[in-house]
Amino acid sequence: MAEIEIQPRTTIEKWQMPDPVAVDAATGALAALELMTDRGVRHLPVVDAERRVVGVLSVNDLRAALPFSHDLERLTPEQRAAAREVAVGELMSHAPETIGSNEPLESAARRLAERHLGCLPVVDAAGRLVGIFSETDALRALVALISARGEVPSSELEGLVGELRRERWRLGRQLERDSTERRARAAVRREQPGDASDAGELRSEELLEEPLATAAARRLAALDHALARAARSQLGVCESCGGPIPPGRVRALPGATTCVACARTREPRALLEALGITIGPDKLRSTP
Repeated sequence: MAEIEIQPRTTIEKWQMPDPVAVDAATGALAALELMTDRGVRHLPVVDAERRVVGVLSVNDLRAALPFSHDLERLTPEQRAAAREVAVGELMSHAPETIGSNEPLESAARRLAERHLGCLPVVDAAGRLVGIFSETDALRALVALISARGEVPSSELEGLVGELRRERWRLGRQLERDSTERRARAAVRREQPGDASDAGELRSEELLEEPLATAAARRLAALDHALARAARSQLGVCESCGGPIPPGRVRALPGATTCVACARTREPRALLEALGITIGPDKLRSTP
């Protein structure tokens, strides 16, 4: 495989996660675990009162140190109490490697790979935390650089479009069958009305099916949207920055029209609307 040439001026500043969530060394392990789960991150920088980086805590550190399930819904009160007693400072990696925003992307990625690091806290000249550069960020940069060079095999995009078309066909068939079954049940109820108990059971079944049917219909609409973008050669292209949208994101959210970086900067409602999801104002919560 040919090496990808990265210009020396390419730094991590564009790819790092700015202003990441951090904790202090006195934070309890349970609070750290809940924060990781809530924010969807695998690493937490640990900082002092001046926000200087003193350590890094990973989800693997927690898994190795805490002798119980890490499913927050399954922790017993005793396990929660025990996790509160363990401080982050006892589990974190002390004096971690850090990096500056002007570090070349190539050397940063090489450090992650060669030293088996999950992340590098990004600091300013005084050692204060300003960002974090993780394995995921390095992979995101790699995808963008390959795409910019036009080296993403067309077969990959064609394969993704094929996957979406096959899913659309299967889902369309399923929705048609479900609709036929619902009409058949309704006809039976009209022709053979049962007692109140039977009617209640049927209604309960319908109530259980409705959310799934709604989700399936939304997925179908998202697939149609993705295939329409593919027909215009826009699938996998961020409408905000023009950069690539990773295939994994398109598979998970066919209606997505922005990359992850741009999605983070958009208002929650605009993002949801872009995905074809409409919710009431009372249920909209700002993204942390």
